[in-house]
Amino acid sequence: MTAAAACVAVLLTTAGALAAPPDAQHGKPGKKPRAPHSLRLTQGADGASEAPSLSADGRYAVFTSSASNLVPGDTNGAPDVFLRDLRTGRTQRVSTDAAGGQSELGATAGAISANGRYAVFVSASADLIPGEVHDVPSVYRRDLRSGEVEYVGNELGGSTRWALHASVSADGRYVAFASSSTVPRPGAGVGVRDMRTGELAVQPSCLHRPLTPQLSDDGRALVYTCYGFPVLQNPPSDVVVADPVTGARRSLHTTPEGARGNGRVSQGGISGDGRYASFTSTATDLGPEDTNGAGANVFVRDLRTDTLRIVEAPDPTLSTADGALSGNGRYLLFRAFATEADAGTWYLRDLRSGRTRVAIVGADGTPVQAAVAARPLDARARAVAFSSAADDLAPGARSPGTDAYVRRLP
Repeated sequence: MTAAAACVAVLLTTAGALAAPPDAQHGKPGKKPRAPHSLRLTQGADGASEAPSLSADGRYAVFTSSASNLVPGDTNGAPDVFLRDLRTGRTQRVSTDAAGGQSELGATAGAISANGRYAVFVSASADLIPGEVHDVPSVYRRDLRSGEVEYVGNELGGSTRWALHASVSADGRYVAFASSSTVPRPGAGVGVRDMRTGELAVQPSCLHRPLTPQLSDDGRALVYTCYGFPVLQNPPSDVVVADPVTGARRSLHTTPEGARGNGRVSQGGISGDGRYASFTSTATDLGPEDTNGAGANVFVRDLRTDTLRIVEAPDPTLSTADGALSGNGRYLLFRAFATEADAGTWYLRDLRSGRTRVAIVGADGTPVQAAVAARPLDARARAVAFSSAADDLAPGARSPGTDAYVRRLP
């Protein structure tokens, strides 16, 4: 076994299947599946909404919104994180204190656990937990069953105390977050908090900034993007997979010989089962044949076998980016585009069969401009969450900006 393969074997811990609660749309035997359609989560909202993510069973969507009319009593004039129960239609504000009192400064960067019980978010409000004052952007975890709000953290040491993004394991036990310096200087990094023991596992710092940490369902695989400074590090970015428990870590952006890829890399992600990791790269030396030259492509690495595959568009001369894996690792959502100014087309690919279909379209079936968050798919890619300013995605009143949607896929 090669050293790289041995490292992958150490890093991989595949989680068992989660028992999802019955779903009103998918769980009744003999019921004809509904036709593809989009549901607007922010019907008639008076502010913009973005970054919706889904629980594994597709029942819950969490998103950020500047709207003040999604729930009663929203008077803080700030963005908040909301949860929509797609079975009951109920919308609730997540970023409050345990009694439901609103936070003065609101919150952003919401994420939900695969089992739908826990939500995490980033807030600079000092009034979320009585007796505790955390007045810089910090990560909090909310138990959606009991309402309890817990402080997760913001500081990784020194000046690194400005939380940016968060991710949570399936059962809510582990929360990963990126933290940056309060002033521009080296030292940004990623930490994983065990909410049961309180222990914080800190990853080696990035030279500039870490982004979008993602945890596998069992919390034993962490993927994140690490940015450096071009004058000090070439290539200036990397995507890392790590085991927060053992401390083992390695780059995913490597050639068959183990060297770093020759292009830029970003958008690291991982499947819920912890077996597959994805990233976007402009490298041309990663192994798989690259048809579009210096254009970007999404790549998927099997962490068990260390094999790497390229994900090209139906038109292989186009670039691909914004890859997001389903919980079971079988499906990949990605965007194909010709230039950076091109909104592109969102596709869903079955990585087992190779079947590719357009995923996000308007009422007339035409692809529309959209944006997705870190976890836009449910475990089996039956639905996709996204935000868009398009006019014809669903009936009813639109917001003045982007709305959050969930689209049921065929």
